[in-house]
Amino acid sequence: MIDPLKVGTFFFLILLGGVLFSFTTANLSKIPTPVNATLTGFPTWRFYIKDLDIQTWDLMIVFSSILPIVSGVFMLIWSSKYETLNAFIMNNEKTSSTTLFNKLLAGYAIATGLVTPPLALLDLGKIFTSIAVIHNYFEAIILLVLHEGGRISNHRIILYSIIYILIAQGVTNLLKWPYAAFWFKFQGLSLDIAVLIQFIRIYLKTQRDYQEGYSLPQHTSDDERESEEHDRPNDNNNNKNEPHFRHLLLLPISALFHVLGNWVNSVFLLEALALYLFSYSYSFVYTLLGYYVYIDTHLKPNKQKKYIFLPDPSKSSVIFLIISSITLSGLSLRLGLFLLIGS
Repeated sequence: MIDPLKVGTFFFLILLGGVLFSFTTANLSKIPTPVNATLTGFPTWRFYIKDLDIQTWDLMIVFSSILPIVSGVFMLIWSSKYETLNAFIMNNEKTSSTTLFNKLLAGYAIATGLVTPPLALLDLGKIFTSIAVIHNYFEAIILLVLHEGGRISNHRIILYSIIYILIAQGVTNLLKWPYAAFWFKFQGLSLDIAVLIQFIRIYLKTQRDYQEGYSLPQHTSDDERESEEHDRPNDNNNNKNEPHFRHLLLLPISALFHVLGNWVNSVFLLEALALYLFSYSYSFVYTLLGYYVYIDTHLKPNKQKKYIFLPDPSKSSVIFLIISSITLSGLSLRLGLFLLIGS
């Protein structure tokens, strides 16, 4: 039987090869000279944009930093004060509640809100990346925690996340323009896409298991089994309750907003609107994540936890996630480079 993951991985590998080859045909000498930062005078990674209103952009940066911080604080309070509705299951074994995941989302929002305002002062460049990499660091931890079933089961998560941040920022520090800008944008967009893919897979996996039926863990109590039977779809009951996992859609939707904002800014490098949308997209991303945590900590149809099914953590699944995300990221940046220099 054909394995869809292997087919998908093979497809993205071929596409990645084509993307890498296309970069060899690009004339990087045509890249415009970047502007200098107002505060430091250092060269930035941003070009002169005719229609860009700096005051409007700074206003969006400040506004888009306030909402993530506020949302993150509320997420942290709710995650610490209330029991969660959901629990993660991986490979039909109950692993943990979503409390840690919700707290990571809170930290993700607060960290993003805190690192965003310096962009208005430092502008986009190497100095700013030393702060902005914290945003990507939280994305890496979230992916690693989901891979381990929603918990920090061993020291590898911390180790891998530290290795990531050292490589991501270390390479940025060592590379020169324009390679440093390309690398930082590439690894950041790759993580954004990987988070989106995982959130989509989580929703689809949970939806499929509830629709097709699943086996509860052996240690599940009778009350939990009765509660789950109550929530499962029943073809003979036209008035069945709305499945509890619908709020999971908030995760891929928020990630999609983030990817689209980053993608537009990566492709349309000389458009002021793209820069505005990129900054403003943060307002939607973390507000939606805050609403997700609110539902998870406040919506309780009964006392039993409801299950979220995490996707397959096998090596083939991880390889597919890595190859697909870096391919789509590289393809986006190549399109942006083509629109910028025409080759």
